[in-house]
Amino acid sequence: MLILLYGGGCIFEDEVLSERKKQILLGAVEEYIQCASPITSANVRNKFCNDLSTATLRNELNALEAMGYLRQLHTSSGRVPTAKGYRYFVNSIMGDVPLDKSILEEIHKIFDNRAIYLGDMVNEIADIVSKATNYPAVVMLKGFDKLTIKNVKIVPLMTGQALILIETNSGIINNFMPANADMPTQTYVDASNFLTTTFAEHTVADMIQNIENYRVQMGNELLDYVSIFDTMINSLKELSDKIASSGGVTARGELRLLNSPEYQDLDKAKRVIDVLTNPSELEQIFEDENDEEISFKIGAEIPVAELQDCAVARADYTVDGESIASIGIIGPQRMDYAKIASALKFVVGEFANLKALDTTQKGEDNDDK
Repeated sequence: MLILLYGGGCIFEDEVLSERKKQILLGAVEEYIQCASPITSANVRNKFCNDLSTATLRNELNALEAMGYLRQLHTSSGRVPTAKGYRYFVNSIMGDVPLDKSILEEIHKIFDNRAIYLGDMVNEIADIVSKATNYPAVVMLKGFDKLTIKNVKIVPLMTGQALILIETNSGIINNFMPANADMPTQTYVDASNFLTTTFAEHTVADMIQNIENYRVQMGNELLDYVSIFDTMINSLKELSDKIASSGGVTARGELRLLNSPEYQDLDKAKRVIDVLTNPSELEQIFEDENDEEISFKIGAEIPVAELQDCAVARADYTVDGESIASIGIIGPQRMDYAKIASALKFVVGEFANLKALDTTQKGEDNDDK
């Protein structure tokens, strides 16, 4: 297996690990991820290679260090994986990552028997992914204006507001608008049907940006619903502007970083937490296109300097070839890559399985009753 080469240590031309070196490296990295204790020849021999002599194992560890996969913290101390070592580990385990059942049930709760509300659910997703993995989580909602409208429903509430529900090819956009107390409920039903007929298969951006053209095209048909229409468009503009101003980025669980031994140094932790509270820097993590179901950036692969002693896991939720949301996990390079990949894979799968909201328009009267 050819390995991508990174800085640090000697670089060997056409570098390929022997099967023995591979097994030693994978076992050592896995052990370090679980225990955060420096890798020693005695430890590795007892757990993975008891058929090897101590001298042979020491030579193999020295070779892995020279090749840049491991490094010594101090002279005569144990070794720890380098970013290159973690990258080899990730490449080796990502062929078929099993779902970790111990973290699936909690993630499933926020998806079970409900539709997806793209605006307010972002915070919930970030919260639950952070809690399940015990690392900070970042969710970036994007492609909002490219969503294709399937159905529109406007429901007057007792609070003096009306709930706007726009079913799209990726879930439900929900927002509120002022309601006219003197307007019959049936008018909202009729307006919803009219707007569905007019805008079905159009994008949200098209509806907002070409509003004046639609006014002309709809002419007298719009007169009965003009106040509802104008109020709905204004509320969608506000929601769109709000998402655009924040970059659609939400971070949760920042303080969970302190649970990792690597961030017991508060100054070191603060540098990462500062990034987690800065949407413009977080956007850089997601700015490149990504065709992989689950991907990792480790060390210098991360475009944000303050995160280059970290690892970032990422999954994209894609609809009709368009990335609608990116979910990221930020933690130490010693993060449990298999567990993180399992969590992200499950979340993206649950996105795809969400039940659509019943937006069938019905009047209040039912003659069959």
